[in-house]
Amino acid sequence: MKLKLTVLLMVLGMILPGLLPAAEIVTEEDIIKRVVVEENFIKLADNFIVLFDASNSMKRQYKKGSPESRYEIARAILKEKVAQLPDLGYNAGLYLYTPYTELEPMARLDKMGWAEAVDSMPADPKGRTFLAQSLRKIEPVLQGSSGKTVVFIFSDGTYSQIEGIREPEDYTQEFADKYNVCFYIIGAPQDNLAQKRLGDMAKANACSRVIPFSKFIENPEYTTGALYTVKATERIETTAETRIVGLQIDSIRFDFDKASVRTSYVDEVDALGSFLQKNPAAYVLLEGYTDSTGPEEYNLGLSLRRAESVSNYLMDNYMIAGDRIVVNYYGPANPAASNATSKGRAMNRRVEIAVGGL
Repeated sequence: MKLKLTVLLMVLGMILPGLLPAAEIVTEEDIIKRVVVEENFIKLADNFIVLFDASNSMKRQYKKGSPESRYEIARAILKEKVAQLPDLGYNAGLYLYTPYTELEPMARLDKMGWAEAVDSMPADPKGRTFLAQSLRKIEPVLQGSSGKTVVFIFSDGTYSQIEGIREPEDYTQEFADKYNVCFYIIGAPQDNLAQKRLGDMAKANACSRVIPFSKFIENPEYTTGALYTVKATERIETTAETRIVGLQIDSIRFDFDKASVRTSYVDEVDALGSFLQKNPAAYVLLEGYTDSTGPEEYNLGLSLRRAESVSNYLMDNYMIAGDRIVVNYYGPANPAASNATSKGRAMNRRVEIAVGGL
């Protein structure tokens, strides 16, 4: 059976054809071989909540010329990706906010029950958007959850205002101050005001972020990356026949408390940029990390800046479009080496790179 050498990495629980592990630059080849992959899942959260928008605004086409609405696409992705989650003991809850409806109460994740809950959503989106009111209503769920919780919010940045209910960003900030929670906002804003509101909601803390709706659909690593990441080692047994097909790139390492790409790694990033230019169907996943020195909140921001520095280099120097670059950041999570030594900490200050779409 012929496989590509680049088809080696299972990232975030989903087999992504053509996904390439971060490693040294090598000649790539098609080979007759057997690949053995050993996976170690690094759990990043204990619970997750999905606040799903089933209002009129979700009727819009996913993209121009698409026969499917954003509502149809989002439902399908939500059902599929939860089904593919590894069994790491998550608690999960699914809620609509149009109006607020509990479809799957917070409990140990039951994938069959989750699929049935998604299927029970209204056939067509309709009604008003009670986002702020529904955010207020999930506070008891957060209060009753132990460990870290990720709240996924589908929103276009508009909502129905109700007297006595504060702004959505007031609730995300309050909950971030009171509970161990991160907000992943799957956004499709229609104007600058709506875009600002989503951004304000994500300012709750360093682990919260806005993910454009199109990127959520086309690069689901953004979403499952909130719940876990993957370490993988490959053992490849080959039997003849080779030809050039791809690329591998080393992790990019950083100086202490710095986010700029070191001169010694410019050649690696240049090789990546050149490869992406020559392979327009490919995209790149950049995952930022830090060592364990300093507060976790600061390190999350530092790991984001490191991943963005590589992203900006690719966009500025090789004109790689932003929708071909997936940026995730994890702070000190998933260390590559022990943080007990200076050498180990230096290895942990990194951006890991994987190329997909080949």
